[in-house]
Amino acid sequence: MKMLKIFTIIFVASSSSLKWYQVQCLSQQSQIRRIGIIGGGASGMFSAAAAAAAAASARDHNLNIEVHVLESSQKLMSKVEISGGGRCNALHDTTKSVPEILNGYPRGKKELNGIFSKYFSPKDAEKWFNDRGVRLKTESDGRMFPVTDSSKTIIDCITESARKNNVQILPNHKVISVQMCCEHGDSCVDRFLVSLLTKDKGEIQEYYNCIILATGSSPKGYEIASSLGHTLIPTAPSLFTFNAKNQNKEGQIFYNLAGLSVKSVIVSLKIKV
Repeated sequence: MKMLKIFTIIFVASSSSLKWYQVQCLSQQSQIRRIGIIGGGASGMFSAAAAAAAAASARDHNLNIEVHVLESSQKLMSKVEISGGGRCNALHDTTKSVPEILNGYPRGKKELNGIFSKYFSPKDAEKWFNDRGVRLKTESDGRMFPVTDSSKTIIDCITESARKNNVQILPNHKVISVQMCCEHGDSCVDRFLVSLLTKDKGEIQEYYNCIILATGSSPKGYEIASSLGHTLIPTAPSLFTFNAKNQNKEGQIFYNLAGLSVKSVIVSLKIKV
């Protein structure tokens, strides 16, 4: 399988932050007290679960750390729900070696190698789910699904893990802008002022000591990163949804094609308007 699902990257890459959180949270000199995660998709919610687990450990050391998920829509992990034809192919065959798995990525192989090797491997990801009661099965093409064949199993597992450690999930909180703030004169303490548009309260502002961008392909994430001084590498499409609103009933051309994966094909589509 030459092209692995981006969903695998989301779980493994976001989880690599856990050890960093633990080091920072347990440091008595750490300025991190509130962590704001922008985006309530798979990456954002998994990051929230990892951060909250470290925050729970920090509370044992008398450090109070809050974790907020800021999601612009009402629904969390909507792309997880439809991935794998509604079954959610969460991982790829974990019996394969890390180099073999990395060969399936057309870009980012070097960057992912460190994450897989030092922080959170595919086997670690499988164990994370198993420890929370989610069993995964491997199909002939290497894709791994929950044995329930339902994406809801994955969504519920991640959401419950976040809520268990008191993550505050804030739907209908659209981030407008993020600014660096300085306190105590010219002494900057890496504090972020986040302007939000909410459904109930209108425009509000929140302060965070740490921001995690988990905005996926949304242009807003790139806009925020650029406004904070980051240099952006030009992006390229990798995985996208083909949304067919017509010809999807029984007997029509798109019926039963949801979740179908094929290799090395060229699709020609002629649409009559």
